[in-house]
Amino acid sequence: MADTLGRVIRRVAAGSASTSNRFAALEALDALSAQVWLTSDINHLGDESTYRTIASIPGFIDLQRPSPTGATTAASPADFDWFGRFLPTGGSGSNPACQCLGEHVIHRVARDAATWPDIVLRARVQPPVGLAEKLNVCLVVVPGINGNAAVITDRALYAIATVAGNGGVWADLTMTLSLAAGSVSTISERPLLGAPSSGVPGDSEIVAVSVLTAWVSAFSTSGKCSIAPITVALEPA
Repeated sequence: MADTLGRVIRRVAAGSASTSNRFAALEALDALSAQVWLTSDINHLGDESTYRTIASIPGFIDLQRPSPTGATTAASPADFDWFGRFLPTGGSGSNPACQCLGEHVIHRVARDAATWPDIVLRARVQPPVGLAEKLNVCLVVVPGINGNAAVITDRALYAIATVAGNGGVWADLTMTLSLAAGSVSTISERPLLGAPSSGVPGDSEIVAVSVLTAWVSAFSTSGKCSIAPITVALEPA
């Protein structure tokens, strides 16, 4: 990443009388090294705020749930089961694979307010044995909180991967969804402050944040499949 060393730079301990402590009292803050240090640190911390892992789950083993629409190659989130884990599965032969990956605050890139990060899902998958069969995986983002992935139709809000059967050999899966202003919803929150000795929490400023809810679901056209583990992260576009 430009203009940063990718880490916080170690400096002379605060309060040190050393002449190398550019931040000591009455010490001139030069326009060379100290400025470079500050620029690097600020950009690095900004990157850390934007780019981070937002979910990591064990995944799904022995997935056998077909598409609720009978699809073999998924075309939209409607072809996936988003409620199977919360309803009777109808027996061990229909193990569902759907998971809410949580609600997350999304920051634009600190050095470029017009840039949003990508949301990237990585997993190991074991597709069906039969070469004509398929494992379908869907990653969905819903603007705001308490989002329902089943109602999403905007193509910018989901990514679908179809993995053909290969004899059941494990393989890597990477899915990328580019985020934009329409991927999030702005909400206002008033963070709770710790209670002082009087026992009455102090008031705080209202903070406006951009939030989305992430979901993942998968189905198999035939036979047992696995997708495990699953990691979702915010990464540079």
